[in-house]
Amino acid sequence: MFIIKNTVTGLIHREPTRAPWKSKTYKSERAAKAGITRTLKYYQKAIDQVLEVRAEGKADYYAPMYNAYRDATDPALGRTYCDELATYEIMTMEQYGDPQRTDTGTCPYNGKTITRTIGINDAWTHMDPLCESHYTR
Repeated sequence: MFIIKNTVTGLIHREPTRAPWKSKTYKSERAAKAGITRTLKYYQKAIDQVLEVRAEGKADYYAPMYNAYRDATDPALGRTYCDELATYEIMTMEQYGDPQRTDTGTCPYNGKTITRTIGINDAWTHMDPLCESHYTR
């Protein structure tokens, strides 16, 4: 199984057009390369739509893919790297391993200070004991 790794954050990349319930893995390296191509085309399409709307004299937010455009160009969001090829790297699940991170924080359930070690792809999701949604399921 192959994955696309975001070289900036170290997380496994999910294509912006892919359903959230679908897997982030690919059966072959060629399929993962196609995923990178789809991602880059998605952000380029968003940029082209905004430029087209600007040429008509309208505000940027009239473009259907305005939020994707902001992801790729707005420095305040901190994701201006997402439309660059060098951001993505293909590797196998074995090469990627299971990177961990350790954080200390206040548990939203009972207010106690806890330290937890969790995979970087599960941090701040419903799997994280420092996240409020962990206790509401």
